[in-house]
Amino acid sequence: MQKILMDFSKLAAEYQESLFRTIIPFWTQHSRDTVCGGYFNALTDQGDVFDSDKFIHLQAQQVWAFSFLYNQVDAIPQWLELARHGADFLLKYGQHQNRWLAVVDRRGRPVAPAKTIVPDCTAAMALAQVYQATHDPLFADLARKTILAILTHRQQQRDQWETELGGFRQLKHLSEPMLLLKALLETRPLLEPEFYKQAYEAVLSEIQNEFFDKRITVLRENVLPGGSFCDSAPGRRLHGGYVFETANYLLDAAELTGNRRLAQQAVQMALHLADISWDEPSGGFFQYADLKERPSIYSEWERKLGWVHSEALAVFSRGYMHTRQNDCLKWVRKVHEYTWHHFPDKINKEWFGVLDRKGQPVLSSKATPEKGCYHLVKGLYQTWRALEQLAVLENKNRSAMRPNRPIG
Repeated sequence: MQKILMDFSKLAAEYQESLFRTIIPFWTQHSRDTVCGGYFNALTDQGDVFDSDKFIHLQAQQVWAFSFLYNQVDAIPQWLELARHGADFLLKYGQHQNRWLAVVDRRGRPVAPAKTIVPDCTAAMALAQVYQATHDPLFADLARKTILAILTHRQQQRDQWETELGGFRQLKHLSEPMLLLKALLETRPLLEPEFYKQAYEAVLSEIQNEFFDKRITVLRENVLPGGSFCDSAPGRRLHGGYVFETANYLLDAAELTGNRRLAQQAVQMALHLADISWDEPSGGFFQYADLKERPSIYSEWERKLGWVHSEALAVFSRGYMHTRQNDCLKWVRKVHEYTWHHFPDKINKEWFGVLDRKGQPVLSSKATPEKGCYHLVKGLYQTWRALEQLAVLENKNRSAMRPNRPIG
């Protein structure tokens, strides 16, 4: 296969500029609720608020995003202040009876309890990042307690499934072990080594042995308890975004542990799902695909989501850095061309969140209960850094290949 040539340095600059000149300014200017605390989760393309309810997982994801930028990019006081603003709201109103809520109103009064561990995992991630930035032990302590509560809850859930075997159908969703893996990676410095090791290995095994079907190299979205396949519409449904996001977290784990085999597996998951869910005539990734290519019962299956494409860009640029597989570069190019042509709002800041099959925006709003700043900040940052590193390596290789010039 002919090697794909790309200008990594130029591409890296594009992602860096988009992140710091369009994405971050939108959220720093419009998302903060200066009256009641926390962030608004429903903003028009102009940054106007159109709903004041606050979703805990989005609040936590924004705390994580700006703490992460402060910790990893530059210690800009505005970023830390914005992160603390959201963290203080979470501490005051995010929990009810030691469980993180799903939704609160503008003033922080409970609206809905959490039905999954997603708010818990994102809260743990956020608290760990804020602790890294502030060294305030209050955040470390709550992050630890949250992880313990998540693991206790999941064990109780597994015990319940075993006692109810033969009853109503129960499906496990990939988002739970995926986010638990990320939460564990984020809180690792705060946990006892042996406790962390056991929890990490258990959730990694769950992803690899229950959700990942090694026979057909597909990471499934929904499985029965124990990992059995359910031949139903939800059981056959594949979600590119969750696969790319999981693969990115597996790459995080591989980088932390030096596990090259894990990195290879993550890339394999992403490459296979990309082939399945790409819309060849129109471009872009479908929101859903069917494992057996049967007709979809989901009316929104052909929509294209911005966060899915930002996760894909990150996983394939990082995947190439880890594996040097040419297919990763092929997908970086394809996804980059589609994404930059369709998702960035050329009039206002930020990206459109949802497109139809023709690439036209379905929604003009920039913040919704399904869309916050997390995936764009994380995805564009990771893509920028990976391309930047590839540019450095490419320059080194070129220098090494140049013939030695005689002196004098």
